[in-house]
Amino acid sequence: MNITWKKHFTGISLSVLMVAGLVGCTSSSASSNQENTTQKTEAVDSQTNQQSSSVSYPITVSNYSINDGNWTSRQQVFEAAPTRVVANNQSTAELLIRLGLTDTMAGVAALYGETSEDIAGEFLKIPVLADGYVGKEVALGANPDLIIGRGDLFADAEWGVGSVDELNSLGIRTYIFNTCKRGATVDALFQDIEEIGRIFSVQDRASVFADSLHSRINHLTDTLSGVAPQLTYAYVSYSDGDLSVYSATSDTFQNDALNMINLDNAFKNAAGEITLEQLVSTNPDVLLISRYSGGPEAEKSVEEIYKMPALQSLSAVVNKQIYIIDFSQFWGYSYQILDGVEQLASDMYPDLIN
Repeated sequence: MNITWKKHFTGISLSVLMVAGLVGCTSSSASSNQENTTQKTEAVDSQTNQQSSSVSYPITVSNYSINDGNWTSRQQVFEAAPTRVVANNQSTAELLIRLGLTDTMAGVAALYGETSEDIAGEFLKIPVLADGYVGKEVALGANPDLIIGRGDLFADAEWGVGSVDELNSLGIRTYIFNTCKRGATVDALFQDIEEIGRIFSVQDRASVFADSLHSRINHLTDTLSGVAPQLTYAYVSYSDGDLSVYSATSDTFQNDALNMINLDNAFKNAAGEITLEQLVSTNPDVLLISRYSGGPEAEKSVEEIYKMPALQSLSAVVNKQIYIIDFSQFWGYSYQILDGVEQLASDMYPDLIN
């Protein structure tokens, strides 16, 4: 999700967004959705000093640099496992906790929502550099040897941690999640987990965690196979009587995750902004609206959308198919998207998903 869209998606000014960040409202039900993952993580914790495989440093990991929206390959050489890590968003920090890497963390920013109860205590150990997006000076003040996380936050801007080029010139390694790249699928999530495991020489823990996610995905797709119909969706936001539509053409990771429950982006091949008239003519089966702290009340927004005269012919309105999703789960670019997809599946098919 690009920074420009968020201005429209949230209904707040860009300046406020960059200073305060978006704060999602992660439901406590995520803990129950993660039961399988939690059990695996607990097993991982007992293996902290029992890794059967280790890395021989130095190692080279192929990653990226981003300049003016253009992604180019960039090799990152690690002479040793990082010991002072800054995560540029909350989802990244939570992934590192899942891999038993809390003690390596020097800071986290962009706290979108609540952390799952099973790792909340570990999360409290990590210094918070900013509740919203952290700037370069503050990030550098944590004296990191690695900055890791969401791609569009690697920018030389008020809301960015600095460019990859600049950070690397200062001797700071960088890692951008593969899930952020246009064209990414859910496979990119497992690539990130594997590569982070290698960077920190915790491959066994990474493998156990990845297996737990694969098990959840298999269970979800098996449950809905042959039952859930193929439907299209569109992302919308609502504020002060105005409805905006987000095409999400670059958010292929999110769309691939939603494909697991037979949802496909109605505007994945669209160009330019989507008008209300285009929304009606395209007629997606489902509308998705994001909840985040500090924004309009999502439930109230859904009520207002159902009342809009211009949308009375829309299938999603006629069939009462507007659903609330959690911003932080879908745009954290990590494993939490599975929590979000599971919750959405439960909302859509309560008789099938429990």
